[in-house]
Amino acid sequence: MNDDNDTKLVEVLSKHYSDTFDELKEVVARRDRLFLYILFVIFILLLYMSSPTVMSDWINSFFSSQVTGNSTTTMVPIIDVSVIGVVLLLGLLSFSHTYFQTVLHVERQYDYVYQLEAQLSGFFKDKAFIREGKHYRNYKRKFSSWTKVIFWYLFPFLYLLFIVFWLWFLFTRSQAPVIYQLVDTLITVSILVSLGFYLLALIKRK
Repeated sequence: MNDDNDTKLVEVLSKHYSDTFDELKEVVARRDRLFLYILFVIFILLLYMSSPTVMSDWINSFFSSQVTGNSTTTMVPIIDVSVIGVVLLLGLLSFSHTYFQTVLHVERQYDYVYQLEAQLSGFFKDKAFIREGKHYRNYKRKFSSWTKVIFWYLFPFLYLLFIVFWLWFLFTRSQAPVIYQLVDTLITVSILVSLGFYLLALIKRK
């Protein structure tokens, strides 16, 4: 630390480390929000699967009340029940694909933060800039491992079970016209493809 070049290097690296860590916190927050959005859409889809007509009646009643000011007014349904299913699936596809990308981005960012910490901590004999690397692994190992199990294994497995359940509903209980069933199937396959690439990327990281 006596050399001016080393001092300048530490200043540059520490500034870059701080900026990178701030960006990482924002990405982690976005990942957590997307996770909640996915759970919410899945919950709405489960309600839709339990009683499609009830959800259609509720939504049309809401729009009717906005148009006429009276929710009890009888009107021709504005939104078909099958359209609701398609919109929900599109929302699930959008949230899921973005969530998978964000999780992988978080993992890559953590790897980069560890590299920066390894460089910086060398100037301080491993007494500083070890928060996310050595220090975290020493004191948070069990909880960190459990968190990884939830995000890497449990959630994808339960998500896959839900998709299988949705496909069963689509081909056995859904009364949607064939064209809507085809659209629902294409969207569902797209979700499965995104999930497959996500799991493959996690396996490669492991």
